[in-house]
Amino acid sequence: MNCTPAIVVARHQGEPVVILPLQLERSAGTSTLTFLGHQNGNQNTGLWNADFYGKVTPAEMQDLLSSACRQTGADLLKLENIPDNWHGRDHPLVLESATPSPSPVFACALPADFGQLFNATHSKSARKNLLRKERHLRDAGDYRVAKAVDRADRQRGLDAFFEQRAVRAKAAGIPNVFSQAPARTFLSSALGLNATTDMKGEANHPLDLWYLEAGGHIRATYLCAEHGKTLYAYSNSVAHDDMLPNSPGLVLIKEIIERACMDPTLDTLDLGLGEERYKTDWAEPVLLKDSLLAISWKGALRLRLEAARLKTKAHLRNSATLWPLIRRLRKWKAGFSQRS
Repeated sequence: MNCTPAIVVARHQGEPVVILPLQLERSAGTSTLTFLGHQNGNQNTGLWNADFYGKVTPAEMQDLLSSACRQTGADLLKLENIPDNWHGRDHPLVLESATPSPSPVFACALPADFGQLFNATHSKSARKNLLRKERHLRDAGDYRVAKAVDRADRQRGLDAFFEQRAVRAKAAGIPNVFSQAPARTFLSSALGLNATTDMKGEANHPLDLWYLEAGGHIRATYLCAEHGKTLYAYSNSVAHDDMLPNSPGLVLIKEIIERACMDPTLDTLDLGLGEERYKTDWAEPVLLKDSLLAISWKGALRLRLEAARLKTKAHLRNSATLWPLIRRLRKWKAGFSQRS
């Protein structure tokens, strides 16, 4: 697929009021305007002037987006995974014809008292089981849960993340989105490993890397970011080794959440896109929307195909029967390939 960045900037009285990082995708004779790097993101919002965001209507945004499509030569606008409600209002990128995204994000409020959240989200037996697993990890020696601070620590954690994600993808029979050089370079840059230092001699890095270490090895990692008063948990990994029965990934996220509750600058936890057991243990699903808008006849044809694809994907993802079956088939295929 051929992609070209298309950064959309709207101005009011000469000042930028919204910036949308988009890209023009060309495939099968059709050009589609969509979010830049959408395949690696959890949700897409854009960058907004607060006053403009509070006043602009979806109709005005549709006119602006239609203009952007015409200027870039796009046949179709496809904006996926937009929060239905964001910063106290319906998101203006959610157009009138928008449909639910296949997967929600999972989020919850962070009380100052972690125990209150732990008790409300986990049964007594679940709490006891998780704390027992934590004790087993501590008993392995050299137990530590920490946010990587210096460059060497972040690099060591990222190396563990890449290795653990590769093993998991192979075992589960799923694509490893972090296997290619562009994705690896992106994460390295986001962690400040490819960046120059600022005036204070520190590398700028929008992502933080948390890790759980036990028995001399990193057993789990989590890439997180803080923005506003929200802690965004972006992506994680866990070592498939002798410590896996002790669920180091579950213990790590518990520790991260506990420390976030003690941080007065944070009031919300966002565990990102897609339903996983550890997410539903802590948070509730938050609806996302997909906005599709045809600009040309080719775009109208492509819109029907995309709408059908998204509807099918949503049906599979939300089926209590089909989605577990698909995951089992992936694991069976992966295991068969490894034996062959």
